[in-house]
Amino acid sequence: MNTVKEYYVRMSDGVRLYTLVVLPGASGRFPLIFVRNPYVGKDVDLQGFQGHDNRDYAMVIQHCRGCGRSEGDCIPYVNERQDGLDTLAWIREQEFYNGEIYLSGGSYLASVHFAYLDTQQPDIKGAVLQVQDCNRYNIMYRNGHVKIGLHGSWAVGMYKKNSIFKKNYVNETFLTHPLKGITKSIFGEYAERLEEPLLHPNPNDDYWKTHDGGADAINAVVSTTIPILLTTAFYDIYTEGVFQMWRSIPEDRRKECALLVSPYEHSQNHTSDCPVQFPDGGISEYFGNYTFDWFDNIRKNIPLEKIAKGKITYYTLWENKWSQSDLLENGPVAHRLYINKSGLQEQPDEHPEAMTYVYNPAAPAKFKGGECNNFNGMRIQDPPNSRYDILSFLTEEVDVARTVVGKMKARIFVKSDCEDTAFYLRVSIVKGDVAYVLRDDITSILFQHEDYVSGQEIKLDFTFGDHAFLLEPGDKLRLDVSSAAFPLFLPHTNQKGMQATQSVCKIANNTLVTAKSYLEYFTMA
Repeated sequence: MNTVKEYYVRMSDGVRLYTLVVLPGASGRFPLIFVRNPYVGKDVDLQGFQGHDNRDYAMVIQHCRGCGRSEGDCIPYVNERQDGLDTLAWIREQEFYNGEIYLSGGSYLASVHFAYLDTQQPDIKGAVLQVQDCNRYNIMYRNGHVKIGLHGSWAVGMYKKNSIFKKNYVNETFLTHPLKGITKSIFGEYAERLEEPLLHPNPNDDYWKTHDGGADAINAVVSTTIPILLTTAFYDIYTEGVFQMWRSIPEDRRKECALLVSPYEHSQNHTSDCPVQFPDGGISEYFGNYTFDWFDNIRKNIPLEKIAKGKITYYTLWENKWSQSDLLENGPVAHRLYINKSGLQEQPDEHPEAMTYVYNPAAPAKFKGGECNNFNGMRIQDPPNSRYDILSFLTEEVDVARTVVGKMKARIFVKSDCEDTAFYLRVSIVKGDVAYVLRDDITSILFQHEDYVSGQEIKLDFTFGDHAFLLEPGDKLRLDVSSAAFPLFLPHTNQKGMQATQSVCKIANNTLVTAKSYLEYFTMA
């Protein structure tokens, strides 16, 4: 039976954080796993921790500032670096400390470790960091569009969660104009740390080089030298960011790290919300207790059975198997499908046609499923052309099985009668009469063309998140074109300039030019 001890650890500013220590014995020094968790309540199941099998590791589990039993206010990201370093310093003074610390956490529980990894603490020997991106801009934005379906509702829920209990918020709150200043009506006070990022939609803005903009974490996996196991899922909210992190690790160091990618969502295992259950697809189902296995491999050199160091181990959807790759690059064979008025076809129509629809930001198009940019991952889609402001295009049925790997791309030729507007693309796979969403992307005209003049025809390029799936005979691909995806992304106002400060929105007439526009995907053969 484990020995469980409770502490209130004082941070350098005097705030005390509730910290639970679970020891595999009554006394002694142990390697320990460090966890910091904001998703906790006041009740703690001490008896459950007593009976948990932690192998021979001690566990240090801390309630983040302003969460659970800890003092202070929870303001996302702000205090995690210093609180983490202060707690590490406390750990080193304890009798159970043996000089080995291992980091574990998923989602925000990984962010708290990213915040100080660049300090290269010598007693941190390894880490399992799951389903989280270390790039704060990527977490909040997609090509200048706020991910309200991800960061919006989450940030509202996190902010001062132990002290502000009434929050006047629904998804439609983000349809307020101007958006700047909205936190006062939500919380009854101005929340600068939540509002300031709304004023920095450009990834090159200096704000993203500051502490509040996530500068502490952005080079977390690049700068550290420890063996890291990263995990994500093809429908995780941070899929693309985790792949970027993997590819950013220097090659010589990547040989000591690994990446696991399941076919599911943020939980990495099948849930009732996912419309497809893939055989052996759950990360826990296939890899077992991979966190302890990873740490045992580092400490004791115990071989890893299904995890290959230096490799991405990923699941190909509908092919229903796990494979391995160094980087999961695009398949060698490119397939281009032209967007013709009658559908997606291998050859373009001889004469392009202009297809115009009305985009009203006050009544934005809605879609089911957040793919890899927002919550709710894979979902079954509404029928094609389900609204006046959605244009849908389908292929003929596929006659030969093809394994699609990498990043799909698209180029569309468009114009608008407004000085700026947005275009949104969504790709789905159709099996029988059911469309399962694969990927989406969004951009604005001015994000790619700063000198745009209304009425001018221009091209917009889209790159979708990493994926691996099987196109089976009888399947179709479907592309939806619109200008909004609510409540996933902040609807564009069709006004030129900072979206968060716009006091009114305009109705746009947006045009897609067929035949020249296309979708491209890549297969292994």
